[in-house]
Amino acid sequence: MTDRIDLDDIDTDDDEGSEANYGDWLWRGEGSPDEEPDPPTWATAEADADGPVPRVPREDEDKPAGVPVDRGGSGAGATVGDAPDDARPMASGPHGGGIDDMTMALTYGAVSALADPQLVVVSAREWVDWVGVVGDVSAPAITKLQRENGIDADFFNGTGTGPAERLTDIGETSMFYAERLVVVGIAEDEWIAEEAGWEFVPLETAAEKAGWDLE
Repeated sequence: MTDRIDLDDIDTDDDEGSEANYGDWLWRGEGSPDEEPDPPTWATAEADADGPVPRVPREDEDKPAGVPVDRGGSGAGATVGDAPDDARPMASGPHGGGIDDMTMALTYGAVSALADPQLVVVSAREWVDWVGVVGDVSAPAITKLQRENGIDADFFNGTGTGPAERLTDIGETSMFYAERLVVVGIAEDEWIAEEAGWEFVPLETAAEKAGWDLE
């Protein structure tokens, strides 16, 4: 068994060799600006080498910073909205590197027909960015289905929101959006994909290609 380590016994200070740090007069109230050592290299190297950091000028930068705009100030600081369109950062997918490749929605009927739903979802995450569960059932029914089968879906439709409506909400501004949007379901679920504008793949076809077992 590893001996307990008392953090209070660890000596972290060396009083004999301690020296004043840059900025101690401000942060610790020790010494004065005239007595502090030279600034560290990181504080001056970039400015000396490259000059001032480029930025987008603000129209109200001559006004007091931190004062609300409606009171004659410039507000808390510049936002993305203050910059011109060509200076704003480009959007990227939630996993980085742009839009994700694929989002898959399993229907309630498809999950119910799988021999091992948990294994299917876990294996699908190796080649799918997002996995959801949708169905023309209540939210408690979908929650129960996930709990009983050990599924942790990224999204699912709730009570009052139909499956096609939930998928339609996954547009370009949604974190679950991807280049390929696929509904995997039984034959009776094809209407969900049609109404949402998603690609429909029959469960039998997906199971054969992915090696899933059906009940």
